[in-house]
Amino acid sequence: MRTAASVNPEPPELTYGTFNGFAYMPAMPGIAYRVLFHLMGTQEPGGRCLITEDDLAKELGVHRSMIGRGIQALILAKCVFRPAKGVYQLNPMISGGRTVTEHLDGIGGLDAEDRLDVDDFQERYDAAVEQAELEKQEKRQGRVKEVPRAKAPAAPSAEDEDSGVLDLAAARRRSRRKSRA
Repeated sequence: MRTAASVNPEPPELTYGTFNGFAYMPAMPGIAYRVLFHLMGTQEPGGRCLITEDDLAKELGVHRSMIGRGIQALILAKCVFRPAKGVYQLNPMISGGRTVTEHLDGIGGLDAEDRLDVDDFQERYDAAVEQAELEKQEKRQGRVKEVPRAKAPAAPSAEDEDSGVLDLAAARRRSRRKSRA
């Protein structure tokens, strides 16, 4: 008689995880949870996920901008870290591992501010979202500020017009459209 163990004697790569971090999840946009659950389902041992935002968008059937919003919310909530482009690392408190020891070592290596099991988790998330919004507004205002323009050069003299030479500044001011006659 063949059993599943005899066909595949190796245990699955992810055999252990504690997910009590979900008890402290903040109120995030719905897309953040969809992205998180997808990442959890595709993670390597230790919580590493190799996937691009484009691939996530295709797999979840949403626009790439929605994935970006979800990832941003997860990063602000400290559920996901982004060590490099296309590489995401789940917080050890919600990731899986090969063994109990491996998983607990990952949690033990967390900084206190990256832990999910704190009473003020929602307040921390709200403060991070507010800070990110302020930074976005400042960046947007930096783009909107007008750059002082240089003074327009003086009109060409009669000598310049007679010589048939057009200076560069005058050429830039000249309309490129042909006038209709």
